[in-house]
Amino acid sequence: MLEPILSGIGFGLLLTVLVGPVFFTLLQTALHEGFRAGVHVATGVLISDICWILLAYIFASQLDLAGEYKIYTSWIGGLMLITFGVITFMTKVKVKEVDDNKRTVHAKFLAKGFLMNSLNPAVPLFWLGVITVVKTKENYTSFDEGVFFATVLVTVFSTDIFKSFISHRLKKLLQPVVLVWVNRIVGIVLICIGLNMILKN
Repeated sequence: MLEPILSGIGFGLLLTVLVGPVFFTLLQTALHEGFRAGVHVATGVLISDICWILLAYIFASQLDLAGEYKIYTSWIGGLMLITFGVITFMTKVKVKEVDDNKRTVHAKFLAKGFLMNSLNPAVPLFWLGVITVVKTKENYTSFDEGVFFATVLVTVFSTDIFKSFISHRLKKLLQPVVLVWVNRIVGIVLICIGLNMILKN
């Protein structure tokens, strides 16, 4: 029970520090539209992640990922995470400013978070990679898998709300050189996880 929770927190924190379109959208919205608008964006992202996880999980459940195809699963999942890690490592970061100072909260912010996350091709790639990691853990029951993904989602959503709350202070940290190194570190971690999946089989 404890291991899925700790692993879920680890993957959740890894995802939440990833610098990408959703990261900037969340901070910019909270900074210029207010905390409640940032929460709406975070909620949209959460709904999108749930949808992608369910789709990827249904797809993965059709295959015997932990059985005779485990070695192929490990290679495919490992390569997905390595690819995602390389893309993250190489991504150039641009800090953009938003000029709209209106503090309006509307369903458009929820839709904004949902669409921004759903239309990012890296998101399903990430979740497919994570699901292959979970599915190849022979000691995980279906309950453990559910605990893992619930923990990941709670961790990401909680930190997104926290980022919205302290968006003004975070703005001072959004220097390109800092964000580039954050992405490089996250990229290296993902590459290492992918390599470990491949080499342990």
